[in-house]
Amino acid sequence: MKDTPPKRVTLREIAQKAGCSHVAVSLALRDSPRISKSRKLHIQDIAAEMGYRPDPVLRQLVNYRYAETRQRLHSTIGWINNWEDPKHFFKCTEFRRYFEGAQTAAEKLGYDIEPFNIQELKVSSKRLRDIMLTRGIRGLIVPPQPSTFQIPSEGWDDFSILRIGFNSPNSNRHIVCTDQFEGGRIAALSMLKHGYKRIGYIGFKGKEERTRYHFLSGFQTHRDLHVPSHDIIPPLLLESENPEHGRASYQQWLEQNRIDAVFVSHPLVRQWTQELGLEVGKQLGMAGSSIYDSGFDSGLDQQPYEIGEVAMQFLSRLVEHQEFGVPKIPQRLLVSPTWVSGSSLQREA
Repeated sequence: MKDTPPKRVTLREIAQKAGCSHVAVSLALRDSPRISKSRKLHIQDIAAEMGYRPDPVLRQLVNYRYAETRQRLHSTIGWINNWEDPKHFFKCTEFRRYFEGAQTAAEKLGYDIEPFNIQELKVSSKRLRDIMLTRGIRGLIVPPQPSTFQIPSEGWDDFSILRIGFNSPNSNRHIVCTDQFEGGRIAALSMLKHGYKRIGYIGFKGKEERTRYHFLSGFQTHRDLHVPSHDIIPPLLLESENPEHGRASYQQWLEQNRIDAVFVSHPLVRQWTQELGLEVGKQLGMAGSSIYDSGFDSGLDQQPYEIGEVAMQFLSRLVEHQEFGVPKIPQRLLVSPTWVSGSSLQREA
């Protein structure tokens, strides 16, 4: 004889014991900010004592009905652009693809995306906050900026905020980004597979610090496991932004280490290589951390369009669940990059 499943505890039963309405119980169990913290905890404790568990089928139905309503309402998401010339953001293919992917996802989810060009608006953070709230904006996407963009610490708890990329090294917000460590691993193994033995890494120290050395760590860890110690090349991390100093350091690094291929995350390396009279692909193998903006047709496709889509999907859930302000536990959602081989790597094993 089969056991009879236990009767599911209802919201009205919890409300009766807690001495409140079933609406208040629903808000408390969804951790809504529309109910006081003390009352919320009281109701949640009673629900736990009674053995309450949500009905997954009912939850799916509610989410479906809410999604249908959201499609009709058409809300807006803010896109922060802190570039001095806002058009420069879209000149970077990688960044433009973020925006395009986010737009595609936004349309499917029933949202618009409105860029806010901070440098052009020239308003205080409080005034900017008021403008966005007046327009009904509760979700913000912060893509990479020309310098570290600090989200105001006060007054912006009315928004769900999501960053794209590690453009702020100590961010306490949710982040969607390419899996940079995995990208470094893929690059090292792919370049070795092409037959290169003495492969080096070049980047700008400031950028490496912001991205927490993820590309470099993945690259060095997996290269060093597959080459003898005498073929391990120290990375070149440029501290000066002066192009002439950078080119001199690059030339010296190449000559001292007899390098036959380079993994690049610095935008000027292709120009320096040409100025040194080296033929890319034949005399020096080269691959970029981004095939879109490095100038090389070998390297990583960081999937920026997919990152934009995922960012919008992630943010929409935060807004729908009213998860505003600084999260208790910031989440990092990583999108896997893929490898592309082209003419800038011509040696074969």
